[in-house]
Amino acid sequence: MSTGTSLVDCIDGNSAACHVAYAMSETCFIYPITPSSAMAELADVWASQHRKNVISNSTPSVTQMQSEGGAAGALHGAAAAGALVTTFTASQGLLLMVPVMYKIAGECLPVVFHVAARQVGSTSNSIFGDHSDVMATRATGVCILSSHSVQEAMDLALVSHVAAIRGSLPVLHFFDGFQLSHEIQKINVIPYSAMGPLVDQAALELHRSRAINPTHPRVRSLLNGRDTLFQATEANNKFWFDFPDVVEQAMIDVAKAAGRASPYHLFEYKGCADAERVIVLMGAASQAVGECIDYLSAQGEKVGLVAVHLFRPWSLKHFASAIPKTTKSIAVLDRCREPGSLGEPLFLDVASSIAMLGLPIHVVGGRYGLGDKMFTPGMVKAVYDHIKNPSARHNFTVGINDDVTHLSLEIGPEINTVPPGTTQCIFWGLGSDGTVGANRVAISLIGKNTDLYTQGYFFFTAHKAGGVTMSHLRFGPKLITSSYPIVSNADYIACHQPAYISKFPLMVEPLKTGGVFLLNCIWSPEEVMTHIPAFMKRQIAQRKARFYVVNAHKISRETKLGGHINLIMQVCFFKLSGVMDLDKAIGLLKQSVEQAYYKKGAEIIQQNKDAIDRGISELFEVHYPASWAEETATFTPIRVTCGEDTDWMNNVKIPSDAMLGEKLPVSAFSPIGTTPVGSSRFEKRGIATQVPVWNPNTCVQCATCSFVCPHAVIRPVLLTADEAAGYPSLECRPAKGIAAKDLLFRIQISPYDCTGCGVCIKACPVKGTLSFAPIESVAEEQARRWEYCTEKVTRKHDQAPITSLKGTQLVQPLFEFSGACAGCGEAPYLKLLSSLFGERLSLGNAAGCSAAIAISFPSSPYTKNTESGWGPCLSISLFENAAEFSLGALQGHRVLREKLMAKIKLLLEDTSITMSAELRSAFVKWLGDFTDASASLTNAKLLAHLLETEHTANAALAQVWKERDALPKITQWAVGGDGWAYDIDFGGLDHVLSLGTEIKAIVLDTEVYSNTGGQKSKGSAKGSVSKFASGGHTQNKKDFGSIVMSYENIYVAQVALYANPMQTIRAFLEADAYPGSAVIICYCPCIEHGIEGGDWVDEVKLAVASGYWPLYRYNPSLRAQGKNPLQFDSRPPTRGVSEFIARENRFLRLTREHPETAALLHPQLVEQTERRFRALQQRAAEPVVPPTPTPTATTPAETTTPTPTSSSSGH
Repeated sequence: MSTGTSLVDCIDGNSAACHVAYAMSETCFIYPITPSSAMAELADVWASQHRKNVISNSTPSVTQMQSEGGAAGALHGAAAAGALVTTFTASQGLLLMVPVMYKIAGECLPVVFHVAARQVGSTSNSIFGDHSDVMATRATGVCILSSHSVQEAMDLALVSHVAAIRGSLPVLHFFDGFQLSHEIQKINVIPYSAMGPLVDQAALELHRSRAINPTHPRVRSLLNGRDTLFQATEANNKFWFDFPDVVEQAMIDVAKAAGRASPYHLFEYKGCADAERVIVLMGAASQAVGECIDYLSAQGEKVGLVAVHLFRPWSLKHFASAIPKTTKSIAVLDRCREPGSLGEPLFLDVASSIAMLGLPIHVVGGRYGLGDKMFTPGMVKAVYDHIKNPSARHNFTVGINDDVTHLSLEIGPEINTVPPGTTQCIFWGLGSDGTVGANRVAISLIGKNTDLYTQGYFFFTAHKAGGVTMSHLRFGPKLITSSYPIVSNADYIACHQPAYISKFPLMVEPLKTGGVFLLNCIWSPEEVMTHIPAFMKRQIAQRKARFYVVNAHKISRETKLGGHINLIMQVCFFKLSGVMDLDKAIGLLKQSVEQAYYKKGAEIIQQNKDAIDRGISELFEVHYPASWAEETATFTPIRVTCGEDTDWMNNVKIPSDAMLGEKLPVSAFSPIGTTPVGSSRFEKRGIATQVPVWNPNTCVQCATCSFVCPHAVIRPVLLTADEAAGYPSLECRPAKGIAAKDLLFRIQISPYDCTGCGVCIKACPVKGTLSFAPIESVAEEQARRWEYCTEKVTRKHDQAPITSLKGTQLVQPLFEFSGACAGCGEAPYLKLLSSLFGERLSLGNAAGCSAAIAISFPSSPYTKNTESGWGPCLSISLFENAAEFSLGALQGHRVLREKLMAKIKLLLEDTSITMSAELRSAFVKWLGDFTDASASLTNAKLLAHLLETEHTANAALAQVWKERDALPKITQWAVGGDGWAYDIDFGGLDHVLSLGTEIKAIVLDTEVYSNTGGQKSKGSAKGSVSKFASGGHTQNKKDFGSIVMSYENIYVAQVALYANPMQTIRAFLEADAYPGSAVIICYCPCIEHGIEGGDWVDEVKLAVASGYWPLYRYNPSLRAQGKNPLQFDSRPPTRGVSEFIARENRFLRLTREHPETAALLHPQLVEQTERRFRALQQRAAEPVVPPTPTPTATTPAETTTPTPTSSSSGH
């Protein structure tokens, strides 16, 4: 993006806002959170490139903090010191800043917060946009300014900074998360040369003069008493009274400087001058309302819109001037929900304003678009129709079917309001297949090389990779204001994954008559006739669609593109859509290839160019028969026929998987946000192009393949002779290494759940035992075998000890088929955790990948044991409090169990209570094993079985039966990544572990913030490149294990599952059994590491062999046995750290892009790694000092409450 002369560019809302924020700031404090992270990433990149701001023609400092709360504190300090400062955030991150926002506003500091507005987790969680986070800040005194388009995200960002300086108040500038933050539009970029003159130097000097500085000392934030606080608080009222006029003038000045045709206003009116029905709202939805107004006005309806830009401070006079005098009714639409209130925030302001103005206008409020729910012109019309009624209902919803409280409006047929001449295109892709990236390139090529306006709008499921992506692209001669997905009249629809055609019944629905449908598949034009489902044949034929196929995967393989199809599908789009001259498009594509791969040599460039040419030459039209239009079959989803949750699976899960979730009614959802477990097994996504096949003749039956599989799709099976005979073609071999001598063994794969990562093949000790085969050649038969082996074959989990690798794989994994990336390094640890302790496992999960892969509605990979019905329970509070939440859950379970223990003791002492001798003996055994978690599970199952028949004998037994959930001793684990453990919840985790309770924690260390896109954490290695460290990370990785070991009473282990499975298993078992706090630090390879060749198994082994990741177990219990608590499980390094870092792109990037920095940092990384390895070796060899007995902690904290004093400033 240029900083000089004005230009047109195709960028998203995040880029637009950051372009201004960087220019107008002297320092930025950042922390990653979706969907705002891209703004912080850009600021970091520009700073590493020494891009200058306009304030002082210097490079702003960009500093990552440990949390959003930390960022807010740093903002406050920098502003108090006289600097111009900004940050970027969203959702819970913004809420962490709220306490400091009160202080910043109270001190009248010109800080600017740029917010990609997002839902705040309550009943459910979402990464998508609404205004609930912004509305939670409205009482802080921070001014709130709303942008409604990508262009406005840039223009009003500048207004925010200019007004903050002039008015000496903080400004929260927000735009809708994802809808605008990630929407790409062709906009006019404001050059930096136009921004500088807008800075009010006198106001800036005034800000500097108020700064804290020893040269003019002052004291800020005195502690007022009851006699003075009120007056002190009211002393700065005039700042807010004057601010609306400050903003209005800034809007005028920015428009003039940027060359806009007209300035923005605090309240923008659009519609008939004599409108009778008016909608008031904020945000991107104003564009859809504007389109609907044009449509209805052409039919003679008198409607209008007041789009609110400045929400705080609310200006009554400006609002009054925007309302037509003819207005009879107003519908105020809020994109948030405030339970228990008379109405949502914007409604309350509008209703109060109308009352204060004494206007005879009927005002109602409604909710729309929560969690980025689409808001279409048809829904807008429903709102206008609703307020035709003089007594229209207040507190309505639009866009959903509320069959519980019946607040929703009826919506009629959708109306087409897209500007004439607009080409609309939909692309169905697979997460990580490059479809979204290719579409972003296409938008840029078209926008920059034609006169067309462009828009890119992207949707995706919440799977980390391999989920469904939908790209909605529009191109046209007029400005595109359609702030909603393409719902009809699509000119072009492309399906990049052939498995989708039978899964998603609405894929072709939006295609207009004569539109183009392109399918990427392995079939010829003749073969495809037999594979297209009947319902899709009818849709294609009835629309008279032009139907094309291309085998992009074949072209990709033969041109050595590594399976990437995005470039091939992109050239097909240019060929079929006609939005750009084909020859020109091909030339530009090849030019972009040369620019992207010039460092990789001519051969790579030519391979990509060959793929482009073959994409054109191997694109074929399918000439289907007219009889397709007469097909009568409809889409038939799979049906779940057994299990206690069949209704939910069939009525919620299955429709959602078919992309029919938009139509689900409110009654389909739990009012407290719970869902059944074990639902992921019904997805059968079929996203792998190749899957492993097993060679029984070379298999040594070690079960390593199953152990390392992230998705639990490959498993060992033990069969009796009769079970094997039940499926005659099932290849088996005599089982080895188990207790029984007469069982058979096989390895079974679930092809439709496999992601094709190949980790099992890489980990197999006998090469050739597992190999890849095209999924189409084996899927149907292997799927039948999987069903037989899991449904008809009994699980023989007692044939090997749970302490062995094979034993862990013979038990049922209670974490399966997650939405994790192919080859995910975190999922195998969660699977192992579930296998070892699943029936008594309670998890408090921090936000991050480990949560995202487990809670993506409607799928739950955690499941129940098929025999007992017990299994892991997962709960998530916040990113920053998983340790504290887990402690609370532990204590909650403990007090309920102790309460039950007291009842059972009384029950046994009461001779009047009759029970069987077996039940009495079971109670005694349960009490004797009360603290033994493993034994308690067996005892609890026995008691539950006996009580089921005896609990009706008397009231005491009935009460125990009622409280039977407390019978097993729960093992409570806090789970999260390095960003959680080392950064945002480090203080909380440290405190919780220090209490000495039996809390357990697992740190899934990917050495970056994986979930938000790979930003630097305190777990990041020195000399690595990541987001927020684009110039190379300069600090050493936090040695969390050594920090925790310093307490000397906490179990600590550092493990690497791929490198040493048995050490990992021992660590998990020891941590669970340890009578105190325990933490396991797990090495997790991640796609963000950029491992050359993708061999994650060998890379982890290299990390251990080089000493980069030392393995150890620190068990304080050993000290009492006269042993050193630190058991160092790593051998002396046999390979070099330099060899390790030479295989990962996160290190290689620094060598390529900043060789001087790499030459400095990489040797330091080697030295630091070797130094830490030697320190662990020495500590493990130290003589044991006999321990001094200390009392065992039994409560999580002191129970006494300190008496407050009058001098305390409080918290």
